[in-house]
Amino acid sequence: RAVLVALQGVPVPPVLRTFLQLPPLEEKEPADSGAMMIQAQLEPSDTVILVAYQLPLQVSRAEDGGWHVTWDENSVLNREALNLTVRVLWVGCISLAVSRSEQDDLSELLYEQFNCVPVFLEGELLNDFYHGFCRAYLRPILHNQLPLPNATNPFSDREWRAYCNANKKFAEKVMEVYEPGYMTWVHDYHLLLLPSYILRRHRTAHIGLFLHSPFPASDVFRSIAMREELLRAMLNTDLIGFLLFEYTRNFLTSCKRMLGLEYEFKRGGFLGVEYGGRHVMVQVSTFGVSPPLLERQLQPALVKTAEPELEALVAHLDGRPKRLVHAAAGAPSHAPPVVLAAVDYLDRFKGVQLKLLAWEALLINYPKYRQGYVLVQIMVASRNQMKLVADAQSVRAEIDELATRINERYPGAVYLDERQNFSTAARLQLWLKASVIVYTAIREAVNAHPLEYIVTRSLAKAPAGVAVLSEFSGFSRVLNGTLIINPCNEAQLQAALDQALEMPDVERDARSSRDMAHITSNTSEDWARRFLIDLKSLKRKQEEHWMAVGFGLASFRMVGMGADFKALDTQQVLMAYRSCTHRAILLDWGGTLTPADMGFYDAREQARYTVPEAVIATLRTLCADPNNHVMILSGLGRDKVQAAFGAVPNLSLAVEHGFHYRIKGGPWQQTLPGLDTSWREVAEAVMGVYTTRTNGASLQRKGSSVMWNYEKADPEFGAMQARELTYHLQGVLTAFPVAIRTGKGYVEACPKGINKGVMAEHFVELAQAADGGRAGVPLGFVLCMGDDSSDEMMFSSLHSKFGTQPADVALFTVTVGRKPSGAASYLGDHNDVNELLRMLASLNAAKNKRFASMGDITSLTIDGVETQQPSPGRLGNRMHTWNSEPSPPKKRNSAGRLPLCG
Repeated sequence: RAVLVALQGVPVPPVLRTFLQLPPLEEKEPADSGAMMIQAQLEPSDTVILVAYQLPLQVSRAEDGGWHVTWDENSVLNREALNLTVRVLWVGCISLAVSRSEQDDLSELLYEQFNCVPVFLEGELLNDFYHGFCRAYLRPILHNQLPLPNATNPFSDREWRAYCNANKKFAEKVMEVYEPGYMTWVHDYHLLLLPSYILRRHRTAHIGLFLHSPFPASDVFRSIAMREELLRAMLNTDLIGFLLFEYTRNFLTSCKRMLGLEYEFKRGGFLGVEYGGRHVMVQVSTFGVSPPLLERQLQPALVKTAEPELEALVAHLDGRPKRLVHAAAGAPSHAPPVVLAAVDYLDRFKGVQLKLLAWEALLINYPKYRQGYVLVQIMVASRNQMKLVADAQSVRAEIDELATRINERYPGAVYLDERQNFSTAARLQLWLKASVIVYTAIREAVNAHPLEYIVTRSLAKAPAGVAVLSEFSGFSRVLNGTLIINPCNEAQLQAALDQALEMPDVERDARSSRDMAHITSNTSEDWARRFLIDLKSLKRKQEEHWMAVGFGLASFRMVGMGADFKALDTQQVLMAYRSCTHRAILLDWGGTLTPADMGFYDAREQARYTVPEAVIATLRTLCADPNNHVMILSGLGRDKVQAAFGAVPNLSLAVEHGFHYRIKGGPWQQTLPGLDTSWREVAEAVMGVYTTRTNGASLQRKGSSVMWNYEKADPEFGAMQARELTYHLQGVLTAFPVAIRTGKGYVEACPKGINKGVMAEHFVELAQAADGGRAGVPLGFVLCMGDDSSDEMMFSSLHSKFGTQPADVALFTVTVGRKPSGAASYLGDHNDVNELLRMLASLNAAKNKRFASMGDITSLTIDGVETQQPSPGRLGNRMHTWNSEPSPPKKRNSAGRLPLCG
């Protein structure tokens, strides 16, 4: 106790804590670990732009020539169903055709009275976008139906262009009402490209996407012709929501297989995908119904209005023979028929034919159900259902034929009715009449009818019913009290129907109570609130930290660059170079001085390959200055690098990532002399076994290291094999000075202490020791440029040695290509690197012309190769365009050229 008092609140050191036998201190995880989210709260001042293809409105023409507008009670996105405390703006289409002369007046009405912004798609655009690409092409694939070729290609380029144009129109409408700080919530597969189009206009927009449809398996999704465009557009959001984990898993697998993106679990029940330096969060959230809205539909006034819709059904049931009920004591009595009911859209995905076939088989095999039992099947063909479903006529004919056949054999056993519309009030009255509901969809994401059925009977204090649901229906995963069946298994479906009809009241009540517990905690209000809270909780993007990369939909994305990451200020480099008399320049080869390799082969490995003469001339000029120390660092072998750059006097070379090196034409040396390399035979033998067993994997020898590459293998299997290979190599190479490195798509065995970072630090130390003939001149300028992951070690090593912003040395670490990096800045490509080097070399050449003008300096001949001032669109202007914060205009000289230094 005296020790603790003496510490006066200071944390107890670990050694003292152990001695005093105190419990170990709980380790605090870093702030960035886990979910990276702090739970936010929705405020009345928040604004959400909710974007869906169809506005949750019913719009019709009034008799007086005006407009009659009401909220669509069947839409989960209507104002009362969401019941949000924030300001909501809805953007979407209406189902009514409106002439152009009427659009402005209707738009004003909808905005002022309903906070809705209508999008008007007309004629051919609407047909190609909605009926063509969305319903005929994309929807079947999302429901795991592969498009089969026939006389025409299932994919239509015209319909794809319509899909793009429609999403652009939606983006324009969003931008009309968008203000910084607003959240944008996009819904369903009709608008998958919308996040990309919004980010083009406002790169820090806060966007969420919720997919109401299923997401197919990756091998089905990859059959989409424009799969990468759709996938990347979805990843341009901050939060993506799916109804089920099954759909989430399919999405993540598609990201991994098609884009090579990894995912990880985040604290709070999230999954995160790393994409371009951004965290894209993935949420699994099931929505439900609103019990207060359903209770309103049970009011006597609304029930009375629904009576005409049920007249035919009531008459049919009254005309059926009564069911004979045998009581435990006394004479048998007659009871009304038992009703099995369902309301389905006229769509082959709903599996109504399977339901009728199972009902027919049940009547054949169970004679007790032939009298007093009725299957009520309501078919709804709203929203131009006959146009939306390609084979709607044949589906209708099949259902009619089955129902007619059953009724011919067992009169009145099936009540089949087709409606253009079936109101919510009428549907709830049907649920009160039905003892059992039966849904046999072969693929379905959202169908709230089972939820309605359970809640309605509970609200009306009616005896609990039984729901028989297809296992392919989304809500079958969350309603644990229902009977789950495979609709394709007729025997199983028969058994489930029999079980439902014979189920005792006690079991019905228990099942209903379990489902009610889920429904009341996952209402439509809860779903909307959860999604928006999670969206608001995500870290907001700062304008200066993000950059738009790519032009087409397949490559456009927002890339996180970090607060201090920006385009290289070439004027600052030139000024620092000119003011210093002791300099070090470190350069990667492939991708930095020359184009990167092509993936399948490296052009530098070809026998006739030569480095462009302009590059050699620039290096020759830079190395001619005794104050410069220039090194090329490459992963290739000594012979290839020597052949490419050996003719440049005073140029230092490092090969095999620094395993061998030479300084200014001196003898070749080893970074670690006498290093045992016999381990490579062992590593190659082990890797060879895994290469044989892993289709698509390859073994690569890169100088002193050996690499197992599985980029072209199956992503999941390749990752598993890579994990096992890593353990195997660590075991067999324990006695050797070898490091096993793993990265994206590879496992590498290389000597410990050998990498470009170690070599860069060693070269800088050698350059520090060499003073160009003048003692005591410190190293004042360090420029390091590279393009790949091995070059990141150089950047890290130099930052560790000098600091990120050293005061005594001008340090420039530059990655080539716009991408997340440990470098402080970036250049666009190898052309920009060579232009910068030529500009540095021109300063050397200008020393011999003391009275040269700026025009002379920028148009010099370096060893026979003429240099020119960068043209407008090259280095200078491109840097200004790429920078997240446009720099002020640079003052030009009388010749119209940018000055080389201050």
